[in-house]
Amino acid sequence: MNSWSQGTRNDDRNDDKPPYSRIFVVCNKQLRVEDLRPAFESFGDIEDLHMPRVRSTGESKGIAYIKYSKTSSAALAIQEMHLKTIQNSSKPIRVMVAAQKNDSSNTNDEKYKRLFIKVHKEATEAEIKQHFSEFGYVDSVHLQRNKLTEECRGFAYVHYRSFLDAAKAYEGCDKKYKAIFATPKDELKRSRNSLENFVDSFHSSNSSIIKDNYSDHYSQTRDDTSKRDSISSLIRTRPQDYDTVSVTCSPQVPQKYIEKLFNLIPGMTQCKYTADTYNGYCKATVTYESEKSAAYAVERLNSYEFPSGEIISVKPDDNPISKAANNLTSMIVNSLKNSGDAGSPDLLQLADVIAQASTLLKAATSGREVKPETQQESFCSVSLPSPQPLASNNSRVAQRCFLVFKPHPPPISILKDVFCRFGDLIDVSTFPNKTFGFAKYASVKAAQDAIKTLHGATLYGTKMKVLEADEKPSKDDKMNVDDEHIVDHDIDRKRIKLHDGDNNMS
Repeated sequence: MNSWSQGTRNDDRNDDKPPYSRIFVVCNKQLRVEDLRPAFESFGDIEDLHMPRVRSTGESKGIAYIKYSKTSSAALAIQEMHLKTIQNSSKPIRVMVAAQKNDSSNTNDEKYKRLFIKVHKEATEAEIKQHFSEFGYVDSVHLQRNKLTEECRGFAYVHYRSFLDAAKAYEGCDKKYKAIFATPKDELKRSRNSLENFVDSFHSSNSSIIKDNYSDHYSQTRDDTSKRDSISSLIRTRPQDYDTVSVTCSPQVPQKYIEKLFNLIPGMTQCKYTADTYNGYCKATVTYESEKSAAYAVERLNSYEFPSGEIISVKPDDNPISKAANNLTSMIVNSLKNSGDAGSPDLLQLADVIAQASTLLKAATSGREVKPETQQESFCSVSLPSPQPLASNNSRVAQRCFLVFKPHPPPISILKDVFCRFGDLIDVSTFPNKTFGFAKYASVKAAQDAIKTLHGATLYGTKMKVLEADEKPSKDDKMNVDDEHIVDHDIDRKRIKLHDGDNNMS
């Protein structure tokens, strides 16, 4: 527990966790940290208490920020302390949710009273209201439906009478609802509009490429080529040994938004897009004219978050076979184009292109053998043993491992390749739109070796938990794995044994 009463610090409130757990207090300038803490710590665990001061005089500014470990603690403090007096001060204090730096100017308190939840397609408003009324007075429940078919779209809004009731529900409702505080309608509308028009906002946020004279460059260039060259000259990123990047976005977004985003980097020549609706993410391979642009795409767009919350991962795609294939495609397309412009195909030129393509593929597949250790480092953060044969599907399951993935499971083929390396693997399975799965082993030793090696590892950008599955039947229909993952026992009615020390995945 930290107490900040003076001096300076990095007061970054962009990402308070949990949400709305920091409050803002307007108080008498004579009050001190020692006066505020006893009055507010009765509502919950205080993580941080900060009273800003005037740098030149050291005098209190008459305000304070108090960060609680729970949203409900902040809500209770606001409910109980707003317009109350402390110590001998006759002036009532004002207590409210502290605005984050990226908040809009909207001061509507309704955004603290409305939850957004996921529901099954057959859910009813009465069923939802019955559960959420356990935490306080529910003003309304609004199921989102398809306008044409009236079918439930899989999510709903729950509106509470007070912030405290909403906070209690946010923390205590069944984890299957995956409740979050709902974005106000006007902010949501702006977010959707910004997804359509995020080019301008992205330009303004990238000072390393958008200099003061960028607008002059942009307005004075007439054709696309000169415009692109003008922008390219402002990139200061050093080129690397790749011109193609691999992109993953979770949750998935439509192809046009991926293309729109990566086309902001000058020189994009190709964007191959695939969507994995089974696991709820999309992937793309984006190729640029220059290695400099590709390196800049990794530098600026990795971990970029769309206004509507989707996050993308961008990594170099330096696979030699992939690079050779791209070069081959480019060479053939250019050759055919030149032949078409000339009015007849140039067979000698085509033959030369094929010969060059053959040379490229040979260079990509020979003389560049990757050692197992190097190959492992390219896709897995831990050292792995060599692959071993799978056990028979008819083998008796000696032990199962429970797998949790963030943000989404890798393909089954990759999981089998990794988990078979400890021997006696029977099968690996994941489930549609879920972030968990199971690995079944025919021997306890193999399962324990997998847990010891892979727990906490990163596989192709996906963080993993690998835990021991308890085979004792559970009477519960559902069980909380952690704050983000729920095991549905309609799929597997077994309890997962979690150790307290395993609950953090950094």
